[in-house]
Amino acid sequence: MFYEEVTDGIAGTGIKPGVIKVGSSRGVITEYEQMFFRQAARIQKETGIPIMTHTQEGTMGYEQIELLVAHGADPAKIVIGHMDGTTNIRDHLRVLERGVTIGFDRFGLEGLVGTPRDEERKATLLGLLAMGYEDQIILSHDTVNYWRGRRFPESDFMMKVLEKWHVSHLFEKILPDLQQSGVSVKTLNQIFTGNPSRVFKGQPISVKPL
Repeated sequence: MFYEEVTDGIAGTGIKPGVIKVGSSRGVITEYEQMFFRQAARIQKETGIPIMTHTQEGTMGYEQIELLVAHGADPAKIVIGHMDGTTNIRDHLRVLERGVTIGFDRFGLEGLVGTPRDEERKATLLGLLAMGYEDQIILSHDTVNYWRGRRFPESDFMMKVLEKWHVSHLFEKILPDLQQSGVSVKTLNQIFTGNPSRVFKGQPISVKPL
C-alpha cells in the first residue's frame, strides 16, 4: 500500500507524498517501529523518496540510520528530525558522521517531554556550525497549528507554556539571534534552502571524520 501511494498517489487522488515520515520512541526503536523503518528504507531504495524521522529527545538517531541503511536507504536522502532535543554534541557528531542531515526543528518548544531551552539549542547549533557542519543541518519548525475537534493548547497553562511554539518564532527570534551571534547570510541560506534542496535531489555530502 505505501509503495503505491508514493508511485501513484494517496487514496486515488493522484497526489504523491514528498517524504516518508517514520519515528521511534525515547531510547528504543520498538519492534513495531522497526517494521516501518524497514518498509520506508525499501520504498526509498525503489523510488528515491526522502525519509524524515522523528526522534524523541534526540535519542536513537544513530540507530535509526543503521536500521535504514541496512535495508537499502541512501544517507544523502535521510533527515534525522528533532535532533535539537539533545544538547550532547557527541550524539550529533555520531549521527552527522554517517552522512545524513539533521533537523533543528523544535525551537520554541521548551520544558516539555525533556526538551531543552532555546538558548541551549542555539549553543549546540552554533557549536556545530563552528565545526563546519553547515551542509548537514536543516532549520525548520515542528509545530501543531490545528487539531481537528479540540482546542490546542487545551488549557490556559499550556497556552502559556507553548506561547513560543509557533511557526513565526523561528524567523522573529531565532534567525536574528543567530545573525547577532555571527552566522552569515550565506550559511543561513545554505541551511534554509541549499540543504533541503540537496536532500530532495539526493546529492551526497563530504563526510567529516570524527
